[in-house]
Amino acid sequence: MTLSIRARLTLWYSSIVVLVLVTAAVVGSLAQSRLAVQRLDEDLLRTMATLEGVMRTEFGEGLSLEAAAGEASAEVVAPDRTMALTRTDGTVLQVWGLPIDRDAVSSIGSIAGPATVRSVAGDLRVLRHHVEYERHTYVAIVIARLAPYRAQQAEMVRALALGVLIGLIAAAAGGWIIGRQTLKPLARMADQARGIDAREPRDRLAAPAVDDELGRLAAAFNGLLDRLAAALNHQRQFMADASHELRTPVSVVRTATQVTLSRDDRSADEYRESLEIIGEQATRLTRVVDAMFLLSRAEADGVPLRREFLNLDDLLVESARAVRVLAKQRGVKIATNGAEEVGLTGDATLLRRMVGNLLDNAVRHAEPDGSVSAGLERSADRVALSITNDGPGIPAADQARIFERFVRIGTSDGAGLGLPIARWIAEAHGGTLELDGSAPGRTTFVVTLPLDHVINRSSPYEHDSQRG
Repeated sequence: MTLSIRARLTLWYSSIVVLVLVTAAVVGSLAQSRLAVQRLDEDLLRTMATLEGVMRTEFGEGLSLEAAAGEASAEVVAPDRTMALTRTDGTVLQVWGLPIDRDAVSSIGSIAGPATVRSVAGDLRVLRHHVEYERHTYVAIVIARLAPYRAQQAEMVRALALGVLIGLIAAAAGGWIIGRQTLKPLARMADQARGIDAREPRDRLAAPAVDDELGRLAAAFNGLLDRLAAALNHQRQFMADASHELRTPVSVVRTATQVTLSRDDRSADEYRESLEIIGEQATRLTRVVDAMFLLSRAEADGVPLRREFLNLDDLLVESARAVRVLAKQRGVKIATNGAEEVGLTGDATLLRRMVGNLLDNAVRHAEPDGSVSAGLERSADRVALSITNDGPGIPAADQARIFERFVRIGTSDGAGLGLPIARWIAEAHGGTLELDGSAPGRTTFVVTLPLDHVINRSSPYEHDSQRG
């Protein structure tokens, strides 16, 4: 079972808090125990110093070891300690203070410094000194019971355990509440996202006012929705424009067919005329469908560039020769000039289509009996292809939209896809296609391409890495 984000946050938060509290409790308990033993040892040393001082005073008054021990037992008082004086052979002289069995005192042995001894009376902290003063030799012992300190230690451990438990409960509750409050905007955004209509994604997420991760997530998601909405609107507009563009030739074909078949006694010339009309419209349909298919494949990254070395000046001459059929119908002259032997690497088929589209567009918009000029200008690493016609020009209001699909200016009979396709081909080759200027009598488009071209891998189009 997968835990929710809130449960995982609470678990991690509680685990970290408990780990910190337990570590602090263990370290504090060990430190307190060590400090308690250290303070106890210091107290034993002070009591031992007092006891030895009293014994020296009694010896100074000429008392014997037994008499001095008796006097010391009366003068040195430590209610929470047990003190004893013995001979070096273990014979007990005096034991006073907290009651303790004499046998326990005798069994202490020869402990050099403060040490813990287990006895029938429980654990004892013992300080034993072998004393030699003038002609007297004896052993002084100071004993403290560890039971009270162990009880204090246990009490502190219980208090710390209770504190850890309370901390765990507080951490879990706090983590749950904090997680709930923190993730509440995320849950609200999820509910809003589920309510957005896929067919018309106009609604947007209510982004939190704060500039945190959730706010940036909401802003990024809204940006994604904006892009999706733009793509959807673009697709719908494309379908509407395509339907409008295809409807006319289909309608002409259907009408010509119906008219021809409405009578049984048509002449051969009438049938030929109808078939010519149908053939012209079929050619137009084929051209439009091919252009739409190419643009659709380009958007879907489905048009690989087949790279090969070519001369752009030769390609320009070939394209101009192919367009001269249309130019002769309108009396338009085409002139090519500029740099020669302009070699670059690219897709010859697509580049030929780009140049052909631009020349065809220039011829269609040139003045009858006018002229079109195409020239190449080479720089250190780039080549510029400029195509100019002497037509009436493009209105200023339309110059910003001429590269949009199905946009036709004036009386053009094209489909409005030539310039979008030409721009895509230029950009796919790492170049640009721009309107250099348009005024009555002069309209110029300029294509700029890199000479030593390396396919741009960041391009949204797939490229063939093999040379032709």
